Amino acid sequence: MREQPLRLLAGAAAGALATVADTEQWSDLRTRVAAALAPDLVDLVSARMDEARSRLVAVPRARLELARAEFTTEWRGSIHTMLWERPEAAGPLRAVLHDLGPALPRVAEDFAAGATAGR
Repeated sequence: MREQPLRLLAGAAAGALATVADTEQWSDLRTRVAAALAPDLVDLVSARMDEARSRLVAVPRARLELARAEFTTEWRGSIHTMLWERPEAAGPLRAVLHDLGPALPRVAEDFAAGATAGR
């Protein structure tokens, strides 16, 4: 599997998590992403995501966008590492992103095309 599609998919997932971190959608998305990435370690991955989320939501409103960017950077790297170690998780993760809304499905499908082209 090519590197770039995994990196882009990781970035999309991290960005989606950062976007919903301070909403009621957090718990569902966190669990679904963790299950896609590490089905045997859902509780551990979810706990790590919750720790990062708690840092994000604790910042003053004026720093929220910077905190979202930092969260996204941190989790893009972590998700990329998990995808690199377990590339078969890319399909389930794309499916989670596809379910999020009308803007992400097209992007997630683009990742799928790139990911399968590199195999």
